Amino acid sequence: MIKTFYKIAASFSFLTSIYAQESLFWEIADPIINSEFIEAYINRLIEEDKFEENSIQASFSIIVHMDIDDEEVNLKKLKAKDYQMGQYISFDMTEVEKMNPDQLSTIMSREYKWKDVSRRDLSELEQFSTVDNVFKERSFKDARDAFWWSNAQISASTAMKFFIRQKSGSLAFRLEQGFTDLGLSRQLSENLILGLSNDIVSSYIILPGNTMSVSQGIGHPLEGNLGFGFKFDTHKLGGQVNYMDVDGQEYSFADMFSRKHMILPSSSGLLYWSNTFQINRKVDSNYGTKIKDQKKVKAKAEKLIAKNKTWLVEDTKYTGLFIGMDENNNVTILVEKNEKAHKKAKKGREWVTVSGSAVKASLESLNKKNITLVRDKDNFTMVLKIRDLSEEDREFVKMLKWDGEKTLTASLDKFSAEDQQLIRSATGVVRARSGKGRELKVSEPYASMRLKAGLSFTQFLHGNVNADNQVSVTDRVTGSDAIGVYAKVEGVTDDKRSKAYVQLNASGSGFKAYSFGLESNVYRMVNLGLDCTLYPNNSFIEFQDNRNDPSSKYEWYPGARPDEGKGGGSLMISPYISVNF
Repeated sequence: MIKTFYKIAASFSFLTSIYAQESLFWEIADPIINSEFIEAYINRLIEEDKFEENSIQASFSIIVHMDIDDEEVNLKKLKAKDYQMGQYISFDMTEVEKMNPDQLSTIMSREYKWKDVSRRDLSELEQFSTVDNVFKERSFKDARDAFWWSNAQISASTAMKFFIRQKSGSLAFRLEQGFTDLGLSRQLSENLILGLSNDIVSSYIILPGNTMSVSQGIGHPLEGNLGFGFKFDTHKLGGQVNYMDVDGQEYSFADMFSRKHMILPSSSGLLYWSNTFQINRKVDSNYGTKIKDQKKVKAKAEKLIAKNKTWLVEDTKYTGLFIGMDENNNVTILVEKNEKAHKKAKKGREWVTVSGSAVKASLESLNKKNITLVRDKDNFTMVLKIRDLSEEDREFVKMLKWDGEKTLTASLDKFSAEDQQLIRSATGVVRARSGKGRELKVSEPYASMRLKAGLSFTQFLHGNVNADNQVSVTDRVTGSDAIGVYAKVEGVTDDKRSKAYVQLNASGSGFKAYSFGLESNVYRMVNLGLDCTLYPNNSFIEFQDNRNDPSSKYEWYPGARPDEGKGGGSLMISPYISVNF
């Protein structure tokens, strides 16, 4: 190994002299080298009963950190890089040092495909300090992309969501309907959000929809008008601001849901804190899979030897039942008498010698060396040596030998190789580490869960439109009544094929909304999804109906009104199809 160190030192002496560097770094790009070393490392952990502490997989890439001192090269640190999750995992160098020297020599020789490390890699190797990168969070990017950004260049959905992203860049065109983060579903409002986004911020204009086209039975929809908005989302903070007041806007009462009760979110905002967590699931480890396979083989072998079978012992076949094997590897078999062979021998058959002479006779007796026959034609008793019989007859005699004792005991090595393997599998003990289920399962990253929690501000207004299309605002939700709470849990699988969310919106005005949604890939580019929003029967806002009459009240329900005899509230279910290019 020392020679290898000198070889490495010599190969990099020129670079060392130029840059006067004390360390070398590179990433192993050869998948075979990576997998073989990691598998050997995992086996080492299993031997030391440290496998539960490991999360490194054979598919990861290894980053090597070497220290150069004069003419010596020493391995200082190894890191496993998980490209899918964007995380770095340290090897246990105490156990690495105890691995096979040839394996370490292969790693340090750099005689394989490799590449230079990035600044991020160097940061993970603690070579210099760096600022907190918003993408450093293990799963923030995956969770954010699933609900904000897009993994596709073009995405189109029947949920009125369209996304077109630059092929090489961070700018995208975005179209959405409704204000879902505020609890205002796309069915409640046909306001369109049209703007430009990158992976952190989005600026957009708001285009009003036609409330007359809103589905029946959802309650009283929201009006809209021209406006603008801005939203952002980082790994810790996010929010949005929207504005579309009625000032200077003209309405046609013929196109409105209700000219007497126009409801509109004139201005709104959101500010939330967020954090992302890793969701793990228990899966079979490589070790656990081996244990399971061993148990299956054992169960199959036990089933086979539980029945009578033909055993080959020192070139002799016996039909019998396996009894057991002692600590000295002596196997006992309950042997059955070959009734068919004995009946045939007693009745009489043709016996042939090696010289080719034949005689039809019945069996009288036999011992280890000789066989006594009675010739059929004259009842003459004749004695033949077993070795003088033909090969076929010698095999037949072997079938006649077992005619007294019921059990046969022989050393395991006397059995055929196939029978030896069967007995070992059936009688062997499958040893696993202690702990219920711990020997079979290991925790593996499965999904990312992101939690958002914060405050919302929604200024609802009530107004009416006269025959001259003039708007009169009668009331606004202001102050503490406009402030509410916002909470959302988002989850996306690591393979990015499925995602789901649960959301809560509630404000001091009395407005409440509970939302749920899921989406999953069903075929290549096609996803199926479902959005659900529940407006309970106690979700309503009380407005002053007449500016000049404070006692005049109107209760706006986003869902069905309780006084309409339908129980109140609405559950809006919106299935959709999404295609991603």
